[in-house]
Amino acid sequence: MIIDAHTHVHPDADGLGDRYDARLENLLANLAASEVDKAVIYAEAVDVPYIKRIENDYVGACCAQHPDTLIGFASVHPLEPDPVKTFEEAVRRYGLKGLKLHPRFQGVAADDPRVAPLARKAAELDLPVAIDALLWKPTPLKLQLPINVDGLCKQVPEARIIMAHAGGFHFLDTLAVAIANPNVHLEISVALTFFHGTPFEDQFMFALKQLGPKRLIYGSDFPQKPMQASLDESRAILKKHGFSDADLEWILGKTFLSLLPGENA
Repeated sequence: MIIDAHTHVHPDADGLGDRYDARLENLLANLAASEVDKAVIYAEAVDVPYIKRIENDYVGACCAQHPDTLIGFASVHPLEPDPVKTFEEAVRRYGLKGLKLHPRFQGVAADDPRVAPLARKAAELDLPVAIDALLWKPTPLKLQLPINVDGLCKQVPEARIIMAHAGGFHFLDTLAVAIANPNVHLEISVALTFFHGTPFEDQFMFALKQLGPKRLIYGSDFPQKPMQASLDESRAILKKHGFSDADLEWILGKTFLSLLPGENA
């Protein structure tokens, strides 16, 4: 089974910017035209120039309409009045399968003590936590640093963490975090293709190989690129650097599945 573990949909076609078609219909069409069996869609408790807020109820409704192909993650802003209650209600009401945190857009570092209760609740509910780990605009970079995830892991060692985009420019720091914390996994969307053909390609692949396929998760960050095109490019890069077909089975699906409720026992 192939799972694209990092995709987005929005009720507005331009919800992710006017360069992309963020509608659910576009995601479903891409799924139908690709080898991908399931897609993970994220709610986003943010409102920034790059993205309009994506509500938990919308993601829940999409997954309810397409339960065989869509897996939804909730999103909660850590600084809202009762984020743990909001998260738990979203999980109970909509059947969402994880939590998405976004230091880059929410402006709250992963090691901020106000984040720990959310990660603790996710662990209690047997759900993974995906944390955006790509440095970019608009918040201060120090709040986005992947190394901050280590602080969260020390506060909540039982949490299962997915570091989205594998740390981007700070991929060696991300590797250090994952080595230090066995419950951390790297999701490789954007970074894998971004570093391809650059002087950093071999170094990035070195980092991935240190962890091995059972700690790596494939994602496309759709709708930035057509789903099959992203899969083809990513698979070619991984094979070029010696990942076997058996390794690809883990990266393209089995690793993510192992983190879902009931699959990690």
